[in-house]
Amino acid sequence: MRPYALEGLDCSGKKTIAALVQKHLRERGLDTRIVIGPLLGGSIGRLDARLANITAAVPRGTPTDLLRRGLYVAEPALDGLLFRPGPVRALKVSTHFRAWARAAVENDRWMARSYRHTRAAHLRYAGATLLHTDFNTRLARHRTDVAAGRTTKVERRRFLGPDLTAFAAWHDILDRLMSAQVPHLLRLDSTDADPGELAAKIALHAASCWEAGR
Repeated sequence: MRPYALEGLDCSGKKTIAALVQKHLRERGLDTRIVIGPLLGGSIGRLDARLANITAAVPRGTPTDLLRRGLYVAEPALDGLLFRPGPVRALKVSTHFRAWARAAVENDRWMARSYRHTRAAHLRYAGATLLHTDFNTRLARHRTDVAAGRTTKVERRRFLGPDLTAFAAWHDILDRLMSAQVPHLLRLDSTDADPGELAAKIALHAASCWEAGR
């Protein structure tokens, strides 16, 4: 069974909602595992987590930058070629489409071109939900998390400035990429919505996508 994706840019509530989706699916008799990073896990997953959690600026062209960008480009192809679905369905939180869209916004031609050239080998999804959240709400959530010590991510890099126009472009490109390559894309606004209600809708959608893919 192909994975189901839960996507959305920073501070859209993905992780919180994913846990609730998993609970709803379990009540439907569908066992799922939440995956952040490559589905293959192992050493690739550990390396991905380390690189993703770097908070300091990484200058373009440095060994760390080249390793991170190369890994991000390779992951969807490696998952597509090597991942084998098991009895427990995968709920994938965040996808390669996010990095692909950011590469387009930041004019990283190498990454964008590499994603395009390898897309035939990319992991395929049964369906997905794309969350949208008002920009000011995202900033407020980020600043609350910083004040509470729940994140060390830097606002300027996380929100491209913060720049509403650039961030909106990032979301729009992400939407276009997912629309073109993921069947059954559900779009939901998580600005003021109750997470439990969103999770119920997403669980129903995921179950229907998996049923359609049998």
